[in-house]
Amino acid sequence: MTRGLAIGGLMAGAVLVPAWAGVGISAGAGTLGLGATLSLPLVPDMLDARVLANGGVLTRHETTSGLNYRARAHFRNAALLADVYPFRGAFHLTAGVYYDDNRVDLNATPINGYYDVNGYTAPASAVGPITGTVTYQRFAPYLGLGFSNDARMRAGFAYAVDLGVMWDRPTTTLNAPGAASDPALAAEIASVRAQIEQKANHLKAYPVASLSLGYRF
Repeated sequence: MTRGLAIGGLMAGAVLVPAWAGVGISAGAGTLGLGATLSLPLVPDMLDARVLANGGVLTRHETTSGLNYRARAHFRNAALLADVYPFRGAFHLTAGVYYDDNRVDLNATPINGYYDVNGYTAPASAVGPITGTVTYQRFAPYLGLGFSNDARMRAGFAYAVDLGVMWDRPTTTLNAPGAASDPALAAEIASVRAQIEQKANHLKAYPVASLSLGYRF
């Protein structure tokens, strides 16, 4: 009976150890905010898979064609990535896809009670609140490179430094209640919206940089 228990224990260990061996958990920060990563070496020292999530908030004040506004970016991302270690060292190449739920909320600020919309000046009371958004398509491809020790099977502390680009296309809205009854204002609002979208398009190839630390089991 003792021998049977010992054999049963060894068999259970053989099942459970491979399930957890090499699994890594890490936390980090970068241009997409704070994040957490779950990683698993598929081929030791050669191929690694990562599932990660990032989030954060960034606020900036901008001016486009005379219109002053606050741009508040909400970063919400998840990704499935594959790392290839071509030299069986720390250097890796990465490809994958992001689920992009990023969003920028725009809120204009009147100056001395007036809005300047592309040279068209009107009292804020007549225009109403000028608000808008910048949103992105849900799935964005990613390519990058970096350095890490994630692909190894040995337990211990893990690190990763990543640099890459996420490609996505923005869509911008900008609205003012007063534009419904003022065709001249509506035209200027449309012109400023197009200029804001042009600015956003400069970052459709969004730079992704991150540093993470964790533990490999």
